[in-house]
Amino acid sequence: MKQLYSALRGRMMMPTIFVVLFGMTFMFDTLDNIARGYVAILQSPSVLISDYLYIGGLGATLFNVSTIMLINIIMLHRLKLKMSGPIFAGLLTIAGFSFFGKNIFNTIPIYVGIYLYARHQKLEFKDFIIVVLFSTGISPIVSFMIFGTGWALYISVPAGIAAGLVTGFVLPAISANTIRFHKGYNLYNIGFAMGILSMLYAAMLTTLFKFNLFIFDDTTSEAFHHELLILTIVMSLLFIGGGLMENKRAFLKYPLILKRSGRLVSDFIRDAGRDISMINVGVMGLISVVFITALGIEINGAVMGGILTVMGFGAFGKHPVNSIPVMIGASVWFLLYPLIYNEPAGVGLAIAVLFVTAIAPIAGRFGVLLGIFAGFVHIVLTPFTYEFQGGFDLYNNGFAAGFVAALLVPVFEFIRKEKVTEEET
Repeated sequence: MKQLYSALRGRMMMPTIFVVLFGMTFMFDTLDNIARGYVAILQSPSVLISDYLYIGGLGATLFNVSTIMLINIIMLHRLKLKMSGPIFAGLLTIAGFSFFGKNIFNTIPIYVGIYLYARHQKLEFKDFIIVVLFSTGISPIVSFMIFGTGWALYISVPAGIAAGLVTGFVLPAISANTIRFHKGYNLYNIGFAMGILSMLYAAMLTTLFKFNLFIFDDTTSEAFHHELLILTIVMSLLFIGGGLMENKRAFLKYPLILKRSGRLVSDFIRDAGRDISMINVGVMGLISVVFITALGIEINGAVMGGILTVMGFGAFGKHPVNSIPVMIGASVWFLLYPLIYNEPAGVGLAIAVLFVTAIAPIAGRFGVLLGIFAGFVHIVLTPFTYEFQGGFDLYNNGFAAGFVAALLVPVFEFIRKEKVTEEET
């Protein structure tokens, strides 16, 4: 039992979360319905926003989530990689986006592409593990080419696989350079790199093949709101409990995290320990619950993806001090939108309240007020970046966050420098 606990602790509760999700798979539907729903998920074009809860149902979606989690957990085990902040964030992000957009069918070609890049560079595959874990944010390009073009399968299947291989092959090089654009203030750096690549794909498909990339049904299902809300709370408490089991005095270490801006690369597991990192993950989950409840947002596949991503980055840059200000800024526009446009805020704005935490380091570095302003700018900008990338980049908020950081950080640095100068004189 002691060895089992040690193994679970070393992997930051990931095997436990997998068992919980897989166990829940068969609680809500029959095997026949799960199988049919899973096939529907695999055959979906999967572009933003493809809510797998609507497409396949809760049982099939949880099966999709747990299956992809298991594959990645096994991969990390075979590569003999220890749990770190970015790896943990990658795993929970994968789980989150498996609720809307990622499946085993559209992720494997991208992984293979990155493997081929590693071989070409004469480097080990595990050297690119962070890119691997976040790479599947662009997986809809594979599904779209196969199931969204209307081409015959003997054309669409090779085209989709080829698109995945090419994407995986070029992504490591692109993402290595995009961090300079936003200076590390966008935690979803690979999402920004994928946004640039998706923009190229969207331009080629609309120009050369005359595809309308905005005709797909973005209907979501909120039918499982209460079940997923309870699941979120339970997982959050599991992480908090796991941290306290490892160290009853772990909360005394919280300042080690809260004092950090969160700017890339902030590995809380490395810098503060597994115990307080797990607690912070749970706290970020509960903060997400508080915000969506206060704003009246019901959980669908996309919102659940946002919650799990926020939790994942609780080990890799996000904490209450730097996240709450930008979430408040986004919430202001979410509340103003219906008053200005006389229609409810859509799912894109709802998930932006969660994904806005990509720019949490801005609040961590420049303070609460500028953080709130940055959050407001982010949620206003996000719908426009979707138009550029055609729905192929599931991390659209990461794409938007790159521009927000690039625009605001130089201004904020100037303001901060001016303020310091005035105080010194």
